Amino acid sequence: MKRTKVAIIGVGLLGGSLALALKGKGGYRVVGWNHRASSRRRAAKIAPVAASLEDAVRGADLVVLCTHSNAVLAMLREITPHLGPRTLVMDVSSLKGALAREAARLPGLEGRFVPCHPMAGKETSGPEASDRDLYRGHYVFVTPLRGTPPRNTARAAAFWKAVGAKVLSWTPDKHDKRVAVTSHLPHLLACVMMERFALAAARDKMIRAAVGTGFRDFTRIAAGHPAMWADILTLNDKEIGRALTGFRRRLQRLERDVRARKRGKWLSFFGKARALRQSL
Repeated sequence: MKRTKVAIIGVGLLGGSLALALKGKGGYRVVGWNHRASSRRRAAKIAPVAASLEDAVRGADLVVLCTHSNAVLAMLREITPHLGPRTLVMDVSSLKGALAREAARLPGLEGRFVPCHPMAGKETSGPEASDRDLYRGHYVFVTPLRGTPPRNTARAAAFWKAVGAKVLSWTPDKHDKRVAVTSHLPHLLACVMMERFALAAARDKMIRAAVGTGFRDFTRIAAGHPAMWADILTLNDKEIGRALTGFRRRLQRLERDVRARKRGKWLSFFGKARALRQSL
């Protein structure tokens, strides 16, 4: 029985976790590739590594690009000449709108590139952080380009379901609007909180003793990869800007409410927030 060849380009946290999950399923032959030699040596502990990028994607049924958002287009251009006529290409980057518009113009990929975004990850990175259960129970957003054949969208969805993910199909622009609120804005706020903490700690060394689990939980995501987040802020600037504007207006109202010292208003505010959080 022929096994499905899956080429994973970028065997780090996401790519390595995907490789481990597929190895546990059977029916797949996983081949990895990393551009840096040092990364290839580390990736080889997770999955077989091809001799070259061309060898990795040649004859592959599926190619998954596990790279930063701003590297996906360059990678697509590099691999397209080596793809078979039925090879399906996916990515796992955090932004879809700009990528979809640019990818639609690339020759040779018509209907065969389905952008995806798994809502799974950690603040750690690299092959060593790989987790075979990383995708289990988490959503993966499949965001087909206009004109993508339904069979290819279905192939992408079936692939992610095979590693235990839940799948939703959204347009690329709807995806970017939604994750600006649920992912990108929270990351910015966590980083701002760390910036404010650093200023306070410079004046008061003992403030570190006051750091509890709430502060640690709130700021955990500030440990994310700087280059990845710089790409996200650059490529999704409009939607993130809208989310920041809405948040700033709410903060201004909160500031007025703090000065007003109306306990009843705070009971309602905290009660609603608690109920919403519990519903998640």
